[in-house]
Parts: sequence; structure tokens; C-alpha cells
Amino acid sequence: MKTILKVLCCTSLMVLSVQAIDTPSRGPLSFQAHDTNKDGFISEDEFNAVKAARISANAEAGMPMRNAGNSPDFAYFDTNKDGKISPAELEKGQRQQLQGRGNKQ
Repeated sequence: MKTILKVLCCTSLMVLSVQAIDTPSRGPLSFQAHDTNKDGFISEDEFNAVKAARISANAEAGMPMRNAGNSPDFAYFDTNKDGKISPAELEKGQRQQLQGRGNKQ
């Protein structure tokens, strides 16, 4: 029970910190926008919280993200499968997405 409470608290804090970041409604987000705890890497929790916050913010603004379900997941960017995304991994994945070679298309 304590573990679940800790996870919920941490997730809530990440979502709040993500909402505080001024993120564009379209296009790729910066590494800094994803790395909410500023440890130099993006965890899966950070990635998912930022993604969810962006989808929610766009929906609230009347601009729901079409095909949000087709957006790449954490594993797409974590190419070395170490459980975290480095700046280079994010940049490479975003570049591939912009070139139309992303997953789930």
C-alpha cells in the first residue's frame, strides 16, 4: 500500500511539473521538457507523464491530437533497452519520426 501511494505521489508531481513546462502543442518536444527530474535521462514514467499531459492539454484547448494512439512509445526511443532515453536516443527517434519512418504507422 505504501509503495502504491509513493508511486501515485511521484506520478502526480511529475504531471504537475510537466504542466508547468511551456510545451508547444505541435511538433517534437525538447529533451529538457521530457527530463522533468533533470537527471540527464528520460525515464519511462517521465516519458508517459509528459505524453499524457500534452494530450490532455491539447484536448482541453479544443485541439485533440489526431492519431495520438499511433505515436511512438517509450521502447521506440530507448534503442539500447537500458530503461532510459538519452539525449541522442531522443534526437534520433524524433528525426526518424519527422522523416516518416516511425513505428506503429
